[in-house]
Amino acid sequence: MTSIANFSAAEVYEMAIATERSGRAFYEAVAAAAKSDSVRKMMHYLASAEQNHEETFRKLRAGVGAYSAPETYAGEEQDYISALLQSRVMPDEETARRVVAEMTDDLQALDFALGFEKDTILFLYEMREIVPPAEQPQIDKLLQQEKAHVRLLQEFKTNRD
Repeated sequence: MTSIANFSAAEVYEMAIATERSGRAFYEAVAAAAKSDSVRKMMHYLASAEQNHEETFRKLRAGVGAYSAPETYAGEEQDYISALLQSRVMPDEETARRVVAEMTDDLQALDFALGFEKDTILFLYEMREIVPPAEQPQIDKLLQQEKAHVRLLQEFKTNRD
């Protein structure tokens, strides 16, 4: 079995890209279902931010070059990435939309968004420990962007109308 330590920032960026797509789908669905104009505007803003993050992560991914982790069977790397993403609160875009459909109010959506962003931060901290030290500053960039989402959401939740 391949050690998790054999994976680099390239895989982290692939996971981050998928996470941002799921986040964007979630925020777009919340915006469409929001009862409050202020929540709707915040969700549109966050959906846009997720799109920008995805683009940033794609650029960062391109900058780390090609990487092919040793595999003990064909597709092992993809299986590993899929397992990490599926264990998250919101593993894909369809789940994001389904979660929103089950929500009953804007506050629930804000709380879930905070949880999603915190989950992403925890994931990135774990992955930061796995990548080589030279790649850790790139992971730190990802962390700072996700921390900014948490601060924004918490401030909005505290001060919303």
